Amino acid sequence: MTTIETVPASRASRAFSLDDLRRVAPSVFAESARPGVSSRYTFVSTAQVVDLLQGEGWEPVKANQQRVRLSDRQGFQMHEVRFARRDDLARDHFEVGDCRPELVLQNAHDGTRAYRIDAGLYRLVCRNGLVVADADFAHVAIRHVDVSADKFAAAAQAVAQSTPRVLEVIARWRAVQLTGLARHNFACRAAALRWDAEQPVTRLLNPDALLAPVRYGDRETDLWTTFNVAQEHLLRGGLRYSGHIPAAPDAVFPTHFVRNTTRPVGGLTQAQALNKALWALAEEFSQN
Repeated sequence: MTTIETVPASRASRAFSLDDLRRVAPSVFAESARPGVSSRYTFVSTAQVVDLLQGEGWEPVKANQQRVRLSDRQGFQMHEVRFARRDDLARDHFEVGDCRPELVLQNAHDGTRAYRIDAGLYRLVCRNGLVVADADFAHVAIRHVDVSADKFAAAAQAVAQSTPRVLEVIARWRAVQLTGLARHNFACRAAALRWDAEQPVTRLLNPDALLAPVRYGDRETDLWTTFNVAQEHLLRGGLRYSGHIPAAPDAVFPTHFVRNTTRPVGGLTQAQALNKALWALAEEFSQN
């Protein structure tokens, strides 16, 4: 599953216009549910929720939508809109170094999922979006048979109220210095969240490649930096790997040579699941 995206503008200080949203995620503006959904399904366009959240002080700053093959799903597919607080967009600095709290909204108008609102973070240094783990922070699901403006307002408020706790976790992770062995173990377990044991990349890619700093500020060895560097490599791809792997049993030669590059995570569901799993992994390391 891949996604389409983006508007060429800095997310650090610029909100999306409705034209921006319509260009990158037209399904946000669906005017009805996909034909054939349950009669109990209550249709509320994501565009209406965007308007409601703007009334609560949140501005859209990024959007994606799922690419679909079936024509009857086009315009109704799953989509994601990330919001920043209006006050944060106007700020020159943030509570914790390079991060800004965000609200992550996912929905589909084809009956395949409920409205979902999660707490997120945006790391200005690398322009990466994170989604924090359900177990520790705000996560609200609103079924399409039970929607109301009050529920969305309450969900946005719950996410906003979780922000101080998220920032406290970041500060705590910054204070955790990892040994070389601990960083290696983190990289190995992070790689296992992305690729299964049978894939060539698992056999050939040195997990420590996930620790390679992308920029000078990523050379620190604290848990927060380690987590972010690994997350960026896993989500964006681009790591090269090569070597010999066993060939098929009936092949002429016992091994064959592979040269490839890791791919970015393109699917909305996969990216969010990986983000949350990495967050949970980092929290586990913070307790050791």
